[in-house]
Amino acid sequence: MDEAPDGPVPHLEWVDPEELEPADDPLGDMLRAANARYALALSTADAETLCDLFEPDGAVIDGSGPDVLGHEGLRDMAHYARERYEAVTFDIDVEWTKHDPLDPAVAHAAGTWRMAFVLRQRSGAGETARSHGRFAQRWHRGPDGAWRLHRDLTLTREDG
Repeated sequence: MDEAPDGPVPHLEWVDPEELEPADDPLGDMLRAANARYALALSTADAETLCDLFEPDGAVIDGSGPDVLGHEGLRDMAHYARERYEAVTFDIDVEWTKHDPLDPAVAHAAGTWRMAFVLRQRSGAGETARSHGRFAQRWHRGPDGAWRLHRDLTLTREDG
């Protein structure tokens, strides 16, 4: 064993991730499917699906824009999108998922997102704008067994 500053540490061997056997990932499959529903709900400004995917006190925390808090905030966000955008496409790629090691009713996901939209009003009306970035999410499993978003954090956003 190697000695660490405060005691012995078991020897760890690095394994190239490409050498690992693919594992069944029911949590990852479920969160990817939920994020596909989320992306479609964002693309279509479907407030009820957004509310179904989020806990009542769920939130979208956006470092460069307004935060969306609770179901009422999700409904407002959907209304805003319907009023201002002719067309929206939203894609979410979940890169990893993991159960919280301290609470099996909590899971985390992270990945990338891409959005394109056409403005209805103001300068640039009729033109397609694009943005993309990275996200992290915290999901909770409720008493009914359904996983719902507690927090969706926009980590980065870039135009283009």
